[in-house]
Amino acid sequence: MLVFRTSLLMRSGLALMVSLLVWAATAPVAQAQNPFAPVRKVNDRIITNFDIEQRISFLTLLNSGGGDLREEALLRLTQEAVQRDQARRLNIRVNSDEIAEGIAEFASRAELTSDEFVAALAEGGVARETIVAFVEAGLLWRKVVAQRLPPLVQVGPADAERARDISAILGRERVMISEIFLPTDPQFAEPVAQIMGMIEAATTSAEFSDIAREFSLAGSRDQGGMLPDWVAMDNLPAQIRGPLATASPGQIVGPIDMGPEVFAYFQLRAKDSSRDIPPDRVQLTYKRLALPDPDGASTAALLAAISRDALTCPQLAPFARGLPEGALQQREALVNDIPRTEALELARLDRYGISTNLVEAGQRIVLMLCARQLQFDEEPSDDQVLGIVFDRRLSDLAELRLQELVADADIQDF
Repeated sequence: MLVFRTSLLMRSGLALMVSLLVWAATAPVAQAQNPFAPVRKVNDRIITNFDIEQRISFLTLLNSGGGDLREEALLRLTQEAVQRDQARRLNIRVNSDEIAEGIAEFASRAELTSDEFVAALAEGGVARETIVAFVEAGLLWRKVVAQRLPPLVQVGPADAERARDISAILGRERVMISEIFLPTDPQFAEPVAQIMGMIEAATTSAEFSDIAREFSLAGSRDQGGMLPDWVAMDNLPAQIRGPLATASPGQIVGPIDMGPEVFAYFQLRAKDSSRDIPPDRVQLTYKRLALPDPDGASTAALLAAISRDALTCPQLAPFARGLPEGALQQREALVNDIPRTEALELARLDRYGISTNLVEAGQRIVLMLCARQLQFDEEPSDDQVLGIVFDRRLSDLAELRLQELVADADIQDF
């Protein structure tokens, strides 16, 4: 396999690839000689080496971010630059008291006072000015979002119903990933295209790691592109989080734009998600339709029609016409109180899913799951649920708007 790769690259420009690797190894060293040398210009704002190193230290101390911390720091600083620009266009400002409150809010998450938080970061080499700049950008963006985006978010009763379903309750999701970073520089286009083909043809983690070890620009190259620890999905940038959310273990996603100079591929090695849902508090609402002649032709035709036309629980009612009274029932009970055979079938269903597997007392039993919800000691109101849904959608819209602003920004790397 390695012989094939080498010969392939020799035909497509091995010299260019050698230049690429030399460039990757030496470019950061040259810039690092001057800590205040400009690294990126975002519209009219300059990001320096000092800014990046400060943010790397900040992310490291907070155990935040994943993958290449330098790329992550540069991305976040770029986002904050466009957030500040948008606030300036809208004449939005924050004052010193608001910044002090913001630092206190952030410190409280670590159960520290503001002074303790700032002192702890200072011990790790993070200047107070770095913390202030970070909090200020966040507050400015919060005001931008509050002023401009709420009219674009619509929620209604159906959203509250969906949100109450347990499938909508967010759990803690984390992933183990491997990464390969490649340059966008046009002079390397031909060999990079060859490497992209190799990545997309890889079918195992070992193959992906071999390619990462040989060609990736990321700091994880020596580890075969593998990040050694679980990474919380919420800590990943949105452009990575989205594709990984729908990926299966072993799947490769990309190419993903990671900035003006690089793009990346990621391989999902493992995914873990957990919800703290006590089973004795899970309440099911479901329809139960009993059909005579469980294996007859007319019942088979009726089952086919139900599967095709009954898309929600109310739509099951017409199929009970002409059947004995009580053939169609709506039941609501805790999982532990439902007959085991029915509970097992319902456990396999999503909302509005249908099971036709059970036969009881000479009848074919059709089950449709209407809702799977948590039973609360104090049930939240629809307004409370809608508030949560609204905030979540507003956050998603804000993330999308931020990506658009970054894409539209005039970005120049030095």
